[in-house]
Amino acid sequence: MKADLLLSGGTIITVDPARSVIEDGAVAISGDRIIAVGPRSYVMRAHPAKRVIDTSHHAILPGLIDGHGHAGHGLVKSLCGGDSAAWMDACRLIYTQGSSPSFWQAEARLVALERLMFGVTTGVSLLGGGDSVMRTDDPAHGIAHCTGADEIGIRTIMAIGPTRPPHPRSYASWEAGRKIEYPVTFEQQLETMQALVETCHNRGRVQVAMLMLVARHDINPAEQAVIQRQSRLVQELQHRHRLLFHQDGHRAGSIDVADRVYGLLGPDTFLSHCTDLTEADIAALERHNVAVVHNPSAIASVHGYCPVPALLERGITVMLGSDGTAPDRSTDMFRHMFMARRLHQREHRDESLIPPGKALEMVTIDAARGLRMDRDIGSLEPGKLADIITVDLRKPHLAPRQMPLWRLVCFANGQDVATVVVGGQVLMEDRRVPHIDIGKVLDEAQLAAELMLDRTGLRPALAEPAALWGQSRSRGRTLRAPSGLRRL
Repeated sequence: MKADLLLSGGTIITVDPARSVIEDGAVAISGDRIIAVGPRSYVMRAHPAKRVIDTSHHAILPGLIDGHGHAGHGLVKSLCGGDSAAWMDACRLIYTQGSSPSFWQAEARLVALERLMFGVTTGVSLLGGGDSVMRTDDPAHGIAHCTGADEIGIRTIMAIGPTRPPHPRSYASWEAGRKIEYPVTFEQQLETMQALVETCHNRGRVQVAMLMLVARHDINPAEQAVIQRQSRLVQELQHRHRLLFHQDGHRAGSIDVADRVYGLLGPDTFLSHCTDLTEADIAALERHNVAVVHNPSAIASVHGYCPVPALLERGITVMLGSDGTAPDRSTDMFRHMFMARRLHQREHRDESLIPPGKALEMVTIDAARGLRMDRDIGSLEPGKLADIITVDLRKPHLAPRQMPLWRLVCFANGQDVATVVVGGQVLMEDRRVPHIDIGKVLDEAQLAAELMLDRTGLRPALAEPAALWGQSRSRGRTLRAPSGLRRL
């Protein structure tokens, strides 16, 4: 059978069921699917190709998967100088008062391009951040995000949901430089979610997932009743369209509450952070076959511990997420693989934990399984979608030429990714992205960020504090509400 594309001559790390590693191998692609993986001499003879990319001195592996990130964050990098409370306040302000559809489209292009150039071929992005502050007042913002991401060409899962009660929540739009504020009810947010599913789900390489806030046991009965009703309506929408369901920020008993009180857990559920879990939390994950997204570089991993080794021993699927982009972390999944290994080794004083193969599984096949996409992506096998990356191993920090898996996980970084193929389409080759004007993406992102800062009055929050120098810890700072903007 003839192939459309052949990646020839590299070391293939398949992550297939046998975890095969093939020296001097080749991958043949027809249309959007892989048709052969094996020794180069055999594959080239059996599948003559219209186009051959020489991948000598490269590793060939499945496209990486970022299981949890935030849309919007890409244009507020470094905001508030490491003060998490001020950062959360800024997110609430930006995502309800200071962002327009052009903001979300420019940010989506920027982050999707970042992910692409780091070898991430599938990424989850919540349409907002902070403490459950989503831009779901109007479908235009989510449509803009999906449009921007799809222009880059990677697979995007946009998670959308309501803000935390009480409702209505004050939002604002901008017309001719004038801010127009208006209240948004939960019912209006639910209508926006429905519209975004109908408009964006399974269009191009975009999927939509449902999102619900994390609630704990220490809320009053009236608020609990409100969240129960809202959860039921969000789940009805999720089940009607057979969508994934996500929650961000679980910790210390909240998974058990999500199960017992709100009935939110199911086989299509994946939960982020999951720190300081109780036995009841872990039992609920097991009982419902729920996947966990571990974000080792996030602030949540400073304030709490996700017990990844224990979860893996119980058979729970764990994937990695960047929780990015954010004040101090990117979407470079090589960075997060390394952080995950060291975090758990230090916690248990055991250098054998999270060996390189397991770390790579957590951003490939395990992540695909957690997102219920493992029939199509996550490994290099005939019949699967051709989501493939190559990593240039002929670099000083990746020499000498031995133990390719160890070198990839322990020494490589996102800048070493050379070629990216998504669904059989070459999106990047030798770090060139021919279908995208990178300078234009960067310029438009800068303009959108500047406009947002002007609208919110947050420009002072980008000043680097003097406390970054000459002392053992930085000092937090209080972010005051800009004049004319009501605090939320």
